[in-house]
Amino acid sequence: MSLMWRLLSVSAALALSLSAATQKDVIKFVERGLSSNPDIKVYKVDVIEKIPLDRPKGWDAYVVKFKIGLKRPGGEENMTQRDILFVHDRYVAPDLVDIKTNRSMKTRIVLSVNKSFYDKEHLIFGNPNAKHKIVVFSDPLCPFCREVVPKLFEAAKKHPDTFALYYYHLPIEALHPASVPLAKAIIYLKKQGNKEAIQKIYKTEFNYEEKDEKKVLAELDKKLGLKLTPKQINQPWVVEELHEDMRKAKELMIKGTPTVYFDGKYDKTRQKYLQYLPKNEQKQKSDHK
Repeated sequence: MSLMWRLLSVSAALALSLSAATQKDVIKFVERGLSSNPDIKVYKVDVIEKIPLDRPKGWDAYVVKFKIGLKRPGGEENMTQRDILFVHDRYVAPDLVDIKTNRSMKTRIVLSVNKSFYDKEHLIFGNPNAKHKIVVFSDPLCPFCREVVPKLFEAAKKHPDTFALYYYHLPIEALHPASVPLAKAIIYLKKQGNKEAIQKIYKTEFNYEEKDEKKVLAELDKKLGLKLTPKQINQPWVVEELHEDMRKAKELMIKGTPTVYFDGKYDKTRQKYLQYLPKNEQKQKSDHK
């Protein structure tokens, strides 16, 4: 259970209002609940985003950010945290769980991206003034990424005025340790303009369990002829970009890869771009599903 819901008193967990809840109602509800604890001082509560749910219909997820001070023996401890509330009409719930799958709806909530994500450092294919913007957070050794991302590469390369593809890194080290040095290699290669090599990495099998960075680079050399050194891929600017991408993924509440955004909104289907392809290509893609 999240910090906020541990702190909310039973008396605070009431209906929001006599009519359908507004953003202001949600903020007041959180403030009231947190303030009911005498050891808490509430400094600020904001709704970051309201996300309508496809299922169950009629419910909205409110992503809330709150700054509080906790009384401690040694003084006040300040902290800023986020949480998600589910609201329908005048009612609020800390979570919604699918009774058939036992899956929490919180795990499905991902924040939208703003225009700051459309920067030249992350543009990998397409023109920056393309009609549609695609943002992807990817792990080069994730099986699902290796299905989805090459198709995004192809679409943006072939239709640069239709799609601009912005690539962000989110290697899942716990599942594929080798993805971390490969992600750093991709950052380095992109800076050198070697985008063809990046595409090849997605089509080449690697020992995803390898933890030794030198061995991962040796495999990269053996299979693709890319002679990269640990020194090259561990330059401060490379490591900084990787860490910043991962920080942004956490801020967006991304929990897995590939996470795809189409025109700023989370695309859980990862296929919204297909409807903007030429008609003949749409049919080809449909036939190969």
